[in-house]
Amino acid sequence: MKRCLVFLLILGLILVPIAGCSNTKVDETNTSAPKSTRTIVDQAGNTVEIPEKIERVVITSLWPLPSVYVLFQGSADKLVGMHPASLSAAKYSMLPSVAPEIKDVETGFIQNGQINVEELMKLKPDVVFYSATNTAEKEILQKAGIPAVGFSTTISQYNTIETVNSWVKLLGEIFQQENKASGITEHGREVYQQIQDRVKDVPEKERPRVLILYKYSDTQFQTSGSNFFGQFWCEATGAVNVAASLNGMADINMEQVYEWNPDIIYITNFSKYMPEDLYSNQALKGHDWSGVKAVRERRVYKYPLGMYRWYPPSSDSPLSLWFQAKSNYPELFKDIDMAKTTKDYYKRFYNIELNDEQVQKIFNPVREAADGV
Repeated sequence: MKRCLVFLLILGLILVPIAGCSNTKVDETNTSAPKSTRTIVDQAGNTVEIPEKIERVVITSLWPLPSVYVLFQGSADKLVGMHPASLSAAKYSMLPSVAPEIKDVETGFIQNGQINVEELMKLKPDVVFYSATNTAEKEILQKAGIPAVGFSTTISQYNTIETVNSWVKLLGEIFQQENKASGITEHGREVYQQIQDRVKDVPEKERPRVLILYKYSDTQFQTSGSNFFGQFWCEATGAVNVAASLNGMADINMEQVYEWNPDIIYITNFSKYMPEDLYSNQALKGHDWSGVKAVRERRVYKYPLGMYRWYPPSSDSPLSLWFQAKSNYPELFKDIDMAKTTKDYYKRFYNIELNDEQVQKIFNPVREAADGV
């Protein structure tokens, strides 16, 4: 018995240092080596150090970017977080047809319109993409130690085609796939030029005068002045922006609408209201649309919702050019079949065979697509 006890004591003394060596080894193995990094210049002009290998991406204040990200990647692969307003559009868009996983991307890190850093950190992002003009958000991300890459919306005076092209180019630099999705950049420029060739000879006095209802709700009544996307859409499709004397996202009232008396009204998907609400005069209380020329002549159009809302830059921006050009000039563009054009585009760039029901869904978006904006 004594011999057994002595043997066990000796064995214990031998195993203790061995166990200690074993634990030390595991700790060394679990110690993460510093990740290799490289630098890029973002569209805010900042030099940003990003991981060489990116596995987890969050997109914050640039709501349209997830659609372009999916166009670039062919899926929502690596996208772990995005803004709730991006998700509200995605739920009712065609985006889940390409990337079903988009509906499960986390949005809870945005609370009351602001980033909750603690919740964001739980997503363990390798990099965050944000709107280059949102300097407050940039500071938050920098303080949190998260690489933040700014994407700009002001490219070439809000030229949506060139904006999307620039986003695709920057994504190519970030993921070291510079030639990916390059076809869409050439296509957008081709569509723009084809439309310009048709409308260039229309005299100024014969061009339709357009009002864009950018945000129209109980709390906001805004249009697009110059230096915003609406100005580009009007100029690109041969129309006159009635609010061109205003700047950017401009607050307006019904008296100004009566004074402008636009020929055409476009309602974005940042508003729940539809053309029929203006036709029936059932929009906001106290707003009488019945005497406005665009309403009288039934020329009020809702922007479609494809992969994203068609008013800001999106992966569908070339289609939005055709839609507005045809709406502005039905006769001049009578050869353009929007259903066929949309089906061809989706087949070419998303590898999706749209059916008639899906096309109808794109051109007749639901009110709920404005939720969360």
